[in-house]
This record gives sequence, structure tokens and C-alpha cells, in this order.
Amino acid sequence: MRQRASLDIIADDRDARGLREDGDVDVDAGRRAQEDSRSTSSTSSPAPADNEESDFFLGANDSQSSLGVPNLQDMQVTDDECLPPINRLPNEILIAIFARLISTSDILHVMLTCKRWARNAVDILWHRPTCSTWPKHHIICQTLGVEKPFFSYRDFIKRLNLASLAENVNDGSVMPLAVCSRVERLTLTGCKNLTDTGLIALIQNNTHLLALDVSLDHQITEASIYAIAENCPRLQGLNVSGCNRISNESMIKLAESCRYIKRVSPESHRC
Repeated sequence: MRQRASLDIIADDRDARGLREDGDVDVDAGRRAQEDSRSTSSTSSPAPADNEESDFFLGANDSQSSLGVPNLQDMQVTDDECLPPINRLPNEILIAIFARLISTSDILHVMLTCKRWARNAVDILWHRPTCSTWPKHHIICQTLGVEKPFFSYRDFIKRLNLASLAENVNDGSVMPLAVCSRVERLTLTGCKNLTDTGLIALIQNNTHLLALDVSLDHQITEASIYAIAENCPRLQGLNVSGCNRISNESMIKLAESCRYIKRVSPESHRC
């Protein structure tokens, strides 16, 4: 009995050892299988290309990083920063600068520089157009007759002086100038061939007229004076020297309508 019991103990001991050894084998096999799977997955997945961006470079805005490195959008240069100093001046300053130019050719060169300079200089050039010769007079009248001009030249003219052409000025000569409705000073001295028809066309609907000189215009009558009283309420000065066909009644009407009038020549027509 003792011998059988010892044999059973030995057998049981061997079985226990076998179980432990088998368990160790199973544990080692599981570890090796896990390592093999890791190595297989690492080798099967493709390696990222050298030029492929990683998550580090996919930030929304690198300029917000601690390094403070600006991105390309922050480094863009706007057109305003590239403007020369002359183009940063407001229009009022440009007009003041251009107004100091004496020569009309210089103002013309300014207009040919760029569109912005042309818009700010055209008023100065056409403020008092020179009608000293008939070719210049023809060019001015031709420009005013354009249907769709680039600029509204007729609104720029504030002074008209035809005294240099007085000997040959007539109603036909002044009719193209009748479109200028903002004339402030009108000089028609010595225009002996000018009649009421031409003068009334010039002053009609011209509420900006401040000074009018029709001295020595012998064909001007009281009809023109009545037209002045009706259309020129801002008139301050009137020279009718040598106009012998003007009645006192028309001058009284002028005084009643033109409240700002200060000077009338000759003194016999003083209001």
C-alpha cells in the first residue's frame, strides 16, 4: 500500500509539473504571437513619404504659435503700402497744389499724368478758358458742343472774356457759349456787333453771374437789362458805359431785383 501511494504521489507530481510546463509553453507562445503580430502590422503599413506633412504643420495659424513665425498670408503686402507719397494726399491738397501753377501748359501736363490728377486739375484749366484768338475760341466752342464729354466742361467755366476778339464778336460767336450756366464774370467790352439776342442767350438761366461788362456795346438795349434783372439775382457789378439805348425804367427794375448790386457804371445809372 505504501509503495502504491508513493507511486501515485510521484505520478501526481509529474502531472502537476507537466501542467506547469504546458502553461509556461502556452504563455510563451502567446507572447511570441503578440510580438509577431506587432512586427507584421508595422512592416505591412507603408512608411510616410518624406514630403508628407505631419500634424505639426497642419495647424490653423502658425503665427499664433509660441515661435511667432508669420505665415504667407500675414506676410502679404497690400497695395496701400506701396503707394507713393503723392498719391496718399487728399484731393483738396492736390487741388491747392495744382492751383499754384501759373502756366496753362503745366496744368495740361498735370491732366495727362493720370485720371485722378486729371479730375482734380480740369476745373483749374477750364475755370477761365483763354479766348484770345479765334482758333482757341473755336476749340473751346467745339469742346462745349460734344454730346457726351468725359468731363462736364460747361460747369467748370466761371469767367468768360471776349474783349480780345471784340471787333468780330457777334451773336453767332457767343451762342455756343450759352451752355455755360455758372459763369460768374462775363466781359464783353467793345463788342459792337453784339445785340440783345446774343447777350440774353448768355445770361439766361445764369443765376451765378456776379459781374457783367458790356461797355461800348452800342446795340444793347433795355431788353437786356430786363433779362439781367430776371435771371441774375446775385449781380453785384454792372458796366454799361456807352450803352445809350438803356432807359432809366429798366435800371430801376434792375435795382429792385438785384439786391446785392454795388457798382453801376456810368454814374448816371447809379442805383
